Amino acid sequence: MPEHSDASLPPEERIRALVLKGTSVEVNDDIPPKRYYRSGVEMIRMANVYAGEGSTENAFILYNKYITLFIEKLPRHRDYKTANAPEKKETLKVRP
Repeated sequence: MPEHSDASLPPEERIRALVLKGTSVEVNDDIPPKRYYRSGVEMIRMANVYAGEGSTENAFILYNKYITLFIEKLPRHRDYKTANAPEKKETLKVRP
């Protein structure tokens, strides 16, 4: 996989590398969903810090990981429907 920071790559390949890095998220059914929700809060916090510092690529990767985790991966977790964490309510507010 090409590295997103390789300035010699064409822009579309750099973006593709960023997206691949941002979507590399795995969910383990042995880890409770509550822990993923807490991690999500920290991911958004760090992404906002990166964005504020002008580290756009790192912010993009974390925002992409967050979206992948909460829209695509975590709903497949075996305990997702029974998870009841305050962070879950906050996460669901972001979704339409």
